[in-house]
Amino acid sequence: MKINKEWHSKHRMPANATLDQRIQWHIQHAAACACREMPPSIREEIKKRKIGIDTPHTKR
Repeated sequence: MKINKEWHSKHRMPANATLDQRIQWHIQHAAACACREMPPSIREEIKKRKIGIDTPHTKR
């Protein structure tokens, strides 16, 4: 998997990020970078909240 270094340098996960911040970061990350899959806990929370996103990292 290839990392989008420019995106990562401009979009740091906040220190002590809330769950809402983590979800938003991972949604944006999945759209911009293919360096890793979204964590299962974040994918499950997105499903639970019925947030409609369609990326390869959320289709599990």
